[in-house]
Amino acid sequence: MNEPTTATNDTQLAAENWERYQYGVTRGHREYTATAAVLEGFYTGGQYDRDGRMLPGGHWNEADLQVLEEQGRPAYEFNQVMPAVNAALGYQISNRMDIAFRPRQGDATKELAETRSKVAMQIASNNDLHWCESEVFADGMIQQRGYFECRMDFDDNLLGELRVSVPDPLDVIPDPDAKTYNPSGWSDVIVTRWLTADEIEGLYGAKARKIAEASGSGQVENADFGEHDVDVTERNKFGGMNSRYDAQFSNSGIVRYRIVDRQKWVRERASVAIHPSGDVRMLGGDETPEALAEMQAQGIQITKRMVKKVRWLVTTIDTVLHNDWSPYDRFTIVPYFAFFRRGKTRGLVDNAIGPQKALDKGISQAIHIINTTANSGWQVEEGQLTNMTTEQLGEWGAKTGLVLERKLGSSPLQKITANAMPPGVDKIIEMAAYTLKDVTVPDAMRGVGMADESGIAIQSKQHASQQGLAVPLDNLARTRNMLARWFDYAITKYYDSERVFRITKTDPRTGQEVDEKLAINQFDPETGAYFNDMTAGEYDTVITEQPMQVTFENSQFTQVMEMRTAGVNIPDNSVIRHSNLSDKHEIMQQMEGAATPPADPLAEAKAKLIDAQTRKTLAEAVNKSVEGMFSATQAASNIAMSPQVAPLADTLLKSAGFVDMDLAPIVPSVPDGMQVMAPESNTNPLTPTNPATGMQQGIEGGQ
Repeated sequence: MNEPTTATNDTQLAAENWERYQYGVTRGHREYTATAAVLEGFYTGGQYDRDGRMLPGGHWNEADLQVLEEQGRPAYEFNQVMPAVNAALGYQISNRMDIAFRPRQGDATKELAETRSKVAMQIASNNDLHWCESEVFADGMIQQRGYFECRMDFDDNLLGELRVSVPDPLDVIPDPDAKTYNPSGWSDVIVTRWLTADEIEGLYGAKARKIAEASGSGQVENADFGEHDVDVTERNKFGGMNSRYDAQFSNSGIVRYRIVDRQKWVRERASVAIHPSGDVRMLGGDETPEALAEMQAQGIQITKRMVKKVRWLVTTIDTVLHNDWSPYDRFTIVPYFAFFRRGKTRGLVDNAIGPQKALDKGISQAIHIINTTANSGWQVEEGQLTNMTTEQLGEWGAKTGLVLERKLGSSPLQKITANAMPPGVDKIIEMAAYTLKDVTVPDAMRGVGMADESGIAIQSKQHASQQGLAVPLDNLARTRNMLARWFDYAITKYYDSERVFRITKTDPRTGQEVDEKLAINQFDPETGAYFNDMTAGEYDTVITEQPMQVTFENSQFTQVMEMRTAGVNIPDNSVIRHSNLSDKHEIMQQMEGAATPPADPLAEAKAKLIDAQTRKTLAEAVNKSVEGMFSATQAASNIAMSPQVAPLADTLLKSAGFVDMDLAPIVPSVPDGMQVMAPESNTNPLTPTNPATGMQQGIEGGQ
């Protein structure tokens, strides 16, 4: 509930809030907004008037343009900042964010985590989160800072829906004394807006509208240049730059009020729940006695302690519109800073300003030199011309088709040789162009290579050059994680009643998109439990990058084909599913419904040949095994007849590298008590003892 305040207290609170706003503006925000406007101009480039003259606000400021105009020199812009920044923005666009959850503790389960992830995807889809993130990323890369704003909205759904918006970074004033990336380390944050009376009533109620209108602080003239405003930097809008209402239209403008929307941390003693794991969770204050008793039955201790809470104060210059505790336990602002060093923020455009200025001035100077030396002049003698005066020659001397008539017998007219362009000008242009790419995005990252360079080499360089964006991309991952935690918090606290979502998913069997209903917090009267309870347990956030659809499908199809080439047996329907065919779903259905294709005779012949070769190999192996066994038997018989050859045979086998598969020695002697047999008497070379031996290997091996 709002705290009871008197008119004096309201006036004092409004004055304190306005003073804090002025403190933030004068402690660096005014300088930031001026810098951000310059950075925006270097990205978008300048504008021209109807006469083709450059207007201030792009790469040239008003003072420079005035000096150039007085000297009769041109002012050109060769914007290389925009394509460089667009290359970096393209990387983010090609790698979208997906929010998922995994169970951490409590009653969290894998199934609940999957359901929670689907709810988060639904919220992201309702808010067009991918485009919102692209806008925030562009703000951070161009104007140093970008912000998400998360609030619950009850206009479309009485149960509430999480809304994610993108405020103008020039309207967000972080704590000027803070040093942390995460807003949990800030003392406060201010979002300043210009709202109409209708907008004030819609956000803060009819009473707040009456208070604002009674204060007389509304302004009709261009709100960005309000009479009492301390921040003079104009904001981007459809109305154009440097535009004001004319006096004749002053009565046609909409009355707007400067709103100072401030959220600040306050330490206060409040009721908390201490879980057996030691986690401390602040209670909302609206818990029923039954809910508290159930928590205590689960071992949760209910007590009071000092906690950080968010106080929300909204005022005009002199009027309080809202003063209450925030319904959230965190700030609604989620920041993104491309480069962050303990409160100092920078973007990709900052370091490009110097090289871009040098490039613009170098090319403008080169064009000026070319224009001034095109008509270098003439050398003539007095009274030498007959068809024009020397003044006319000076005026028309550079025109095409000029005809000069001189007196008979006079010396020829001499054209004055123009001075060559100073060599330092082209060096400056070349150096500025090279440096500009070096401090932003090099050619390698843009996919630009040599004429004879292969596509794989270009892709390798492109991947390696992405290390230059490692810091802004890592900070983007940090912001994504903070936003995912906001999603987790909102789902737990505000998505606590029964809801039914319509989820679209891809059937893994057919590859087609199918719709299914997903119910959360659904009470089961039989068990007395809730199905898909979003308030149960605690979860960790998992942020993954999903390539944009076309690139992802191409990558998947390439990997599938490479795996099939390597011998992985991937089904044909999986190959079709990962292709880019427009009618792939119909093809898959035809494949599933088609009858078994007729046998291929060539395939059958190959199979029979492989089977015959296998049987032949097995037969040869058996034959060799039999021969080996027969030879071993004969060797044992020879050793039995002549035991003295065993040591010699053992030595010969070792010398030949024979590896014994049993205990040494390789060739054992005749065991004691074994009867020695007489030597083989067959010495006929035509009938050898071992069929594998013959006349080539001798017939008296036992001797």
